[in-house]
Amino acid sequence: MSNIEYSVVVSVYKSEDSLKLLCERLTAVFHSFNSSWELILVNDCSPDGSWDVCRALALEDRRVTAINLTNNFGQHSAAMCGFAHAKGEYVITMDDDLQHPPEEIVKLAKTIKEGGFSVVYGQYNRRKYKWYKNIPSVVLNQLISKITGSGYIATTFRILKRSVAEKLVNFKQHNVIVDVLIKDVVSKRDVGHVVVEHHEREIGTSSYSYKKLFLHALNMIFNYTIWPLRLGTILGLVLSALSILLGIYYLVDYFIRRVPVAGFTSLIVIMTFLFGTILFVLGVIGEYLGRIFLNINQKPQYYVKEICKKNE
Repeated sequence: MSNIEYSVVVSVYKSEDSLKLLCERLTAVFHSFNSSWELILVNDCSPDGSWDVCRALALEDRRVTAINLTNNFGQHSAAMCGFAHAKGEYVITMDDDLQHPPEEIVKLAKTIKEGGFSVVYGQYNRRKYKWYKNIPSVVLNQLISKITGSGYIATTFRILKRSVAEKLVNFKQHNVIVDVLIKDVVSKRDVGHVVVEHHEREIGTSSYSYKKLFLHALNMIFNYTIWPLRLGTILGLVLSALSILLGIYYLVDYFIRRVPVAGFTSLIVIMTFLFGTILFVLGVIGEYLGRIFLNINQKPQYYVKEICKKNE
């Protein structure tokens, strides 16, 4: 186990029925090209029987490590936990629902070795989500691309060198996004891509609701950009310019046309609009202050409750 070539990190949530099959298919894949490997299952406080399955797999196979988190910290935090326990020369991340076919790992491994890359993302030839769930998924990927400024599409089916994983675990902030951190520690020219298949989910249902996707997008925006603050600045400048123009209009109207300036109604409308804008900007600032507060008070990225592994 000291010379492991591949570590497969899987964030587990509501996948009790697919984990055993995932492990069997991974065993067949790595046996096919005769490579040493390990599987790290990080149970993100799943409410079903996923932890029992993870624990059973770990007790059956010494290559499997099961980690149980105390609370639901999110997929990216669970992946960071897996990185911290990975021992392989290469670290692979994939979903727990078999929509990432284990057999496609061969393409990732070949690309990172032959291309000399530090990170390789699997790019789906066609996403097998329902059309109404495919749209927010595409939007999120485009959002990550804009935030990182990388220009490439990031997916959760990826392979990275151990040296990259070791750099990532040094980031301890709350609400982490793995792909944004990868952009910070890996040059764009060292990131590769390979087309992989994406299968329909045949076991269980997706745990990603529109609410979770929306909150995930907000976390990315507020944790890694200052776009909302810039929006508040632009909004303030626009309103200032409009108020100046409105003042000029009323002066011209009064002195030239001798039209009296409208009073109560226009005043109430303007005040309501300005107060609403002020509250919006204060809310944006509050979001940033709240995140600063969480990081200063060192809210944990994740916390391990239990680790299960078969004795050597």
